[in-house]
Amino acid sequence: MQKIAVFGGSFDPPHLGHLKIIQTIFNSLEVERLFIVPTFLNPFKSHSLFSPQKRLEWIKILTQDLASPITLLDFEIQQNKPTPTYETINFIQQTYKPKKIYLIIGADNLENLPKWHHYEKLKNQVEFVIIPRLHYKIDSDFKTLPMQPISISSTQIRDSLQKRDFKILESIPKAITQDILKEFNCKKIDNPLSNSSYKS
Repeated sequence: MQKIAVFGGSFDPPHLGHLKIIQTIFNSLEVERLFIVPTFLNPFKSHSLFSPQKRLEWIKILTQDLASPITLLDFEIQQNKPTPTYETINFIQQTYKPKKIYLIIGADNLENLPKWHHYEKLKNQVEFVIIPRLHYKIDSDFKTLPMQPISISSTQIRDSLQKRDFKILESIPKAITQDILKEFNCKKIDNPLSNSSYKS
């Protein structure tokens, strides 16, 4: 392989913003393949709401109708523990031997980027490409995806559902909406079909 892109994240849950990012990657970067890598657990987070298996399943549904060459890589999930991006990139390099790797990350990650495991080595292995986010500045040293800032986030979706703000469901692909609500219900979090109160 010559050029590939790697797009990792919690996808907790995936939403239409993720789909727009994927489409923009293929429209703006000359890559042979995009690797989408859901985390088992983000090293900077204490937990995720949905299971790794569910998040992987939903990303598969999200991308199943896209004609672009995409590989859903469950490497980090298989580790069954928080896995640094550095280890994932090493696995991809050894397995697929690409000549160039674009690592796609959100602008909200830039502040903590120097804290990433083996950051100095990682930045010699990849070229970072930044996803614009509202209220986050991007240093001119970085390549930026040419798209409007993403206004929705998985955090907003989780928070809104807990507050019974179900208009947020418009930001989730219809194919996975009911399953997401079912999972929320199993975790005793309100959904539109329930009148019970959320209890922490």
